[in-house]
Amino acid sequence: MACTRRSLLGLALSATALAAQADDDLLYDRVHRRLNNDRSLKIKQLEVEVDGGVVTIRGLVRSAKLKAKATKVASIRGVRKVINRLEIRN
Repeated sequence: MACTRRSLLGLALSATALAAQADDDLLYDRVHRRLNNDRSLKIKQLEVEVDGGVVTIRGLVRSAKLKAKATKVASIRGVRKVINRLEIRN
């Protein structure tokens, strides 16, 4: 089987996609753990999604102050942006 520029480019793109997915998986683990382990946050029904270094967090918190804190906690090295979709519920 001959290697062509097209096949090499395809392999490079596949490797890049796999590396990006691995980075997102690592960010997911780190952000999810930090949010869960912060005792003051107490986020209920926590959901974390990571896509291309952009973190989206969903769930319930008790105040606007805790919602803002969650953004800071989720903003770690490697995170390009945090989209905070937490809802405030008493």
